[in-house]
Amino acid sequence: MSDPIVKTLDLACTPARAFDVFVHQMARWWPLGSHSVAADRGEAQPTVAVEPHVGGHIVETRADGTTAIWGEVLAIHPPHHFAMTWHPGTNPARPTRVDLRFDPRAEGGTRVTLTHSGWEIWAADAPEKHGNYDGGWEFVFAQCYRAAV
Repeated sequence: MSDPIVKTLDLACTPARAFDVFVHQMARWWPLGSHSVAADRGEAQPTVAVEPHVGGHIVETRADGTTAIWGEVLAIHPPHHFAMTWHPGTNPARPTRVDLRFDPRAEGGTRVTLTHSGWEIWAADAPEKHGNYDGGWEFVFAQCYRAAV
């Protein structure tokens, strides 16, 4: 069993702004040209959107109109918490979990903590997937998301 991946960012904005950018503006900052199901297949750049309610999906829409579900919203409590299952391009019966906390800081701004857990679902493949996502979140979350906020 692998430990969760935890990434933390301190941002100079309110929790509401940080939450809004992550959940409602994902297509604006997610690096879809390199980190999407379509990119993995060499297809044209898609779009992505979060259906912002429990049971809603994180949906990639390809240039031809077909879709790929990346996960399902498990919890949404603006502006403090968002959680989803996570399985872009993999078996939806074997999802991991991504939780985000958006906490105000006493000195101003917001601390955003991303926790990606549930690696045991991947059994022997867990260490490789964990390692790939650890680096992937450094780029997607720590660089792309931070720049958008």
